[in-house]
Amino acid sequence: MLKRIAVLGWISFICLLLSACTNHTANPYLSTISSPSVKPDTVVLPVSEQDTTTIERYLISRSLVNIHDLDTSIRVVLHYSTNQNFLHQPIYKGLTHCYLPCEVAIKLCNAQAYLKMNYPDYNIIVFDAVRPLHIQKKMWKELDMPDKLKINYLAHPDDISLHNYGAAVDVGIIGLNHVLIDMGTDFDRFDELSQPKLENKFLEEGKLTATAYKNRLILRQCMVRAGFMTIPTEWWHFNATNKITAAKQFELIE
Repeated sequence: MLKRIAVLGWISFICLLLSACTNHTANPYLSTISSPSVKPDTVVLPVSEQDTTTIERYLISRSLVNIHDLDTSIRVVLHYSTNQNFLHQPIYKGLTHCYLPCEVAIKLCNAQAYLKMNYPDYNIIVFDAVRPLHIQKKMWKELDMPDKLKINYLAHPDDISLHNYGAAVDVGIIGLNHVLIDMGTDFDRFDELSQPKLENKFLEEGKLTATAYKNRLILRQCMVRAGFMTIPTEWWHFNATNKITAAKQFELIE
């Protein structure tokens, strides 16, 4: 009986997300899902419309969804809006929210729900979401690394990254006291220790701890269960689909 109630609750939650996404553009007074204290008659602007910047207005105009309009428990710290990235400078000027196509946003909310089922004190944290193509080209140009190595971490300027469609996310897990749990390396550490394909090797050599390895598995399990796909070179990167499907379903953000 309890399992039946849990399943029905889960179905209702998904339906609510679908409804919120569907009405996001048409309904300018959509209240956030995670605001049970809001009275029914209160008009609440979506987070994405409360304090927008030029780049945010551009993303909204492309029908992208602010993840906090669907689930405010997901943490967002866009490292490319700070100095905490491999270029050591803010790249996104005035962007602090996570924007994604509706279908991808729902997958991320599902991943958060799966994580919370087993680890109530954990929350997904987003390091990067949609990434305009001109930013992708800037990253490639300014990363001081041989091209044959750089291609493991960034899409070539002549190619398109799934981030450019908003069809990929860079994420981690934040635990108690707002502390990132140990993943063995920092986000955006471009070396072999960050690569999932080499985890068993580094685990045997003692370069990757059992705790870090377990934490990576926790992240992967909730993301994959929600429909994301892993890549072999970055523990933080997850694709919502492939490039062919993304090009058909989503708009290229230039």
